[in-house]
Amino acid sequence: MPGPPGPTGPAGVPGTITPRETSVSILRPNTGDPIVAEALCLPGEQVIGGGARADATNPADTDAMHMQESGPSSSGWLARVSATSRFMQGSSLVLTVTVYCLGAP
Repeated sequence: MPGPPGPTGPAGVPGTITPRETSVSILRPNTGDPIVAEALCLPGEQVIGGGARADATNPADTDAMHMQESGPSSSGWLARVSATSRFMQGSSLVLTVTVYCLGAP
């Protein structure tokens, strides 16, 4: 049985959260070559989160890549991925990076 409600918490951080995204697509990347992308906040905005996604345009290559890094940079979110084996003919590795930026109120 739940207890009584607690006191109201403090107000959240004022401002607007804006997602910003960038993508890089490399046709049949060389095995082990790093593919890097960085999504940036605008000047005056603060990085509050982000993430990265690596996809293959041919589903047969889905297991042929390795995310090496995904995390905040000084002004955005940076990710690095590489192919672990040669992609199929016509297949691309697509790295998409998203950063969430907090703007002034």
